Amino acid sequence: MMEEEASIRGRVREIVAARPGRGRTELLEVLHEVQKAFQSVPRAAAEEIEREMGVPVTDTYGVVTFYDLLTDKPTGRTVLRVCEDVTCHLKGSENLIAAAERAIGPEGQPTADGAISWTRCACLGLCDKAPAAQLGEQPLAPCTAADVAKAGERNG
Repeated sequence: MMEEEASIRGRVREIVAARPGRGRTELLEVLHEVQKAFQSVPRAAAEEIEREMGVPVTDTYGVVTFYDLLTDKPTGRTVLRVCEDVTCHLKGSENLIAAAERAIGPEGQPTADGAISWTRCACLGLCDKAPAAQLGEQPLAPCTAADVAKAGERNG
């Protein structure tokens, strides 16, 4: 087992041990904590979740691939999520996407220093303030192309 994989497994054990229960009821919270720790949900983490919580790897990846706020691909330490749901699209989210490509680079690819990446996502629940984005845990709504550029400068 590689040292990095052992480190991932150890951290997952700590995360699971800190939860009040085991099994599917805790899975989403555990996945959020894993992603905070590693900027993604690596395969070794999913395997350790299976061992510690009894949730099969396939079920874990089903959750990871379903929710826009989770990913199995490495991200920047900060992630800019640009909502492209209907309301945000109608209010100009394509301008935010273009600004993210200019300021940060290709979608899903962290900057060279690993500080930030960006991705499109479904509804962030900010439709009344569209177009919306989320920088890390901070909502940006209404969001402008200038906000996106500033996020790229500040984090890149």
